[in-house]
Amino acid sequence: MRTLTIALTLCALLYALAARGQAVGAMESAYRAAEANEAEYRAARFELESREQTVPIARAGLLPNISASYGTSQVRGNRESLNFLGQQFTQQLDYRAPVAVLQLRTPLFNMEAWHRYSSARSQVDGARSSFVARGHELLDRVATAYAQRLLAEEAVALARAQVDSLKGQSDLAERRFRGGEGTRTEVAEAASTLAVARVQLVEATDARDLAQRTLARITGVDSLVLRGLSDATTFRPLAYANLQEWIDLALADNPNIEARRQLVAAARYDVDRNRAGHLPRVDFVASAVDSRNESISTLNQQSRLYSAGIQINIPLYAGGAVDASVTQAMAEVARVEAQLEGDRQTIAVDIRRQYQAIQSGQTKVEALNEAMASSAVALEGTRRGLAAGVRTNADVLDAVRRFYQARRDFVLARYEQFVARMRLQALAGLPIGEIVQDLDRHLTTPPGADVRTAGQSAVRSHNLL
Repeated sequence: MRTLTIALTLCALLYALAARGQAVGAMESAYRAAEANEAEYRAARFELESREQTVPIARAGLLPNISASYGTSQVRGNRESLNFLGQQFTQQLDYRAPVAVLQLRTPLFNMEAWHRYSSARSQVDGARSSFVARGHELLDRVATAYAQRLLAEEAVALARAQVDSLKGQSDLAERRFRGGEGTRTEVAEAASTLAVARVQLVEATDARDLAQRTLARITGVDSLVLRGLSDATTFRPLAYANLQEWIDLALADNPNIEARRQLVAAARYDVDRNRAGHLPRVDFVASAVDSRNESISTLNQQSRLYSAGIQINIPLYAGGAVDASVTQAMAEVARVEAQLEGDRQTIAVDIRRQYQAIQSGQTKVEALNEAMASSAVALEGTRRGLAAGVRTNADVLDAVRRFYQARRDFVLARYEQFVARMRLQALAGLPIGEIVQDLDRHLTTPPGADVRTAGQSAVRSHNLL
């Protein structure tokens, strides 16, 4: 047994060290930073801590209440009375009258307090579900900002590659003009297109800086490790292939739906709590009183009184307030139930939207990938046609624009599919850790690497001409 215990301990230590040594994914790192630094999420955490105190506050109405009080008064005055001879006698009074009271009250039957406690528990459960929903919303903000940052980086790399390609085309137009093969119009067109591309590069750089500041505001970190989607990345199959399965999962596990269900339960407890206004309340009451000089007739006397008993409060008539409160609470139940039904319908629509975005996005990505490959072939063919004298420089410039536009559309479609995948899983109520791990499985490449490779290939193809 001792050997087995030592072996298990060593295995546990080795597992802990291995787990600690594992690299944290790029998305997981960003989300952890956002959890610690994002102001809106931290405010939600403090709000939950505040709401959780509702339960002990409500539970206090079911627990004993012990109170102690002490009071003293200084009495001064005159007391007039008749002596044994029938003569009026005046006595000067100057004494203290201290009183100490210790009281215990504990409820024996209090349905109003019990239903208030049950309602508080449902409210806190709803607040916890709402906090989980805030975590999904934080993940949405982080993943969206992260995708925009990656997309901006891809846009800068793409714009820079386009400038390099058009710069080569402009130089070629200059050489053709000096060799007597081109025209001033071709030179001007190439220079104009290059100038526009340089403007697009400046705009893309500004957009990247803005995306970086947005991501830094959410995460609180200025320099996150970025990993993007590569052209070769194939999205893993979804956990559920059928749309209805996703809808059923969302209706069962979505934290916003669960929070609304808890609000419905709390509202129903409030109906019972208000109805309890017609029921009696039974308390056990015990007290101990220690007093001196309680009255003039007990001067210089000390008394200790102990009492214990049952106290019953029976409501007879409250002016109709109890019935009105019950009616009001029932209307609140109907309102929250209607909101729950509306949330269910909205979730079903949102699930369908994200699911279709993933399915149609995959078709769109495949089509754009083919368009990108075709535009690359067309660009190379147009450049060879220019060298052979069957194409013009304007044809080449147009082919360059189509190639890079196809590349932009392809990159955008992939990140749109990436965000839709994240949102579908979040709407379905999957644990945040599982969603983050799924995202990190697809983020494997430094952003812009494939764009730079494609741009360099286009430039090499141009230099061969």
